[in-house]
Amino acid sequence: MKLKKKYVAGLAILACLLWSTAFAGVKIGFEYMPKPFTFAGLRFTLAGLLLIPFSWKRDSFSQLILHRRVITYVVFLNTAVGYALYYIAMSYVGGATAAIVIGSGPLITAVMTHFTMADDRMDRYKGLSILLGLIGIVVIMVNSKPLTPVGQKEIFGILLLLTNSTLTSFANIKVAQIKKGISGVFLTTNQMLWGGLILLGMGRIFEGKIQLNQPVNFYIALVWLALVSAVAFSIWFFLIQVDGVKVSELNMFKFFIPVSGAIISWSILPNESPNLISFIGMGCVFGALIVNHRFSKK
Repeated sequence: MKLKKKYVAGLAILACLLWSTAFAGVKIGFEYMPKPFTFAGLRFTLAGLLLIPFSWKRDSFSQLILHRRVITYVVFLNTAVGYALYYIAMSYVGGATAAIVIGSGPLITAVMTHFTMADDRMDRYKGLSILLGLIGIVVIMVNSKPLTPVGQKEIFGILLLLTNSTLTSFANIKVAQIKKGISGVFLTTNQMLWGGLILLGMGRIFEGKIQLNQPVNFYIALVWLALVSAVAFSIWFFLIQVDGVKVSELNMFKFFIPVSGAIISWSILPNESPNLISFIGMGCVFGALIVNHRFSKK
């Protein structure tokens, strides 16, 4: 399938803006349900259920069997394992910090695609982008004051977020290698539903019974997070399978996440506010996007 570049860019930015709101949403939800696996399981199971009417058809079971391999990749790497790490990490890091770290994900993707996809090699501008992004991550880690007990927990959370980004990049590459034959919405539905149920099972084992007697604010955050997952992942998997779209270049749009995600978290969360070092780290990560987008084609 062909799609004009401006539409690819517009849809990619929309997905990234939706993901940007999730950091604050997760922190708000944790105020009422500080159980990472259970909270994540509720979010993704609900997202999968919301998508079923739009994705499941008469041949859905045959599609499930036909594409079982890539579905398994995204269920476990993106959701069951990836978001388990993400939600644990969110217990230790602020929403703005998480947004900036997750925004470095395209750097990991660029390195991985260089070694796994023949048509998506790295050039000197991607290399410069990676260097700028790494500097930004180091600045953020220094800002976390790693020699203090609280800082050490935050560093641990940052490492979990980077692991999450690595797993997500690998799953994206697997989806890109298919390029056709499976609907992005159908893939997202299965990722959310089965991954969410696995997380709920993990929550039941490690965190006990689900406490559903929660205030309205919790359910507002939960429904919004489910919608974000359902819509953003559907858009992303659709774009990955568009002809001519390279995974590393598409993932460069995720550099919008640290800027918008940090601003949203600083605006909504009462205990978070920016400082000069966080601005420097965010500037380095966002600068990596500018370098790659502005010069790589030249």
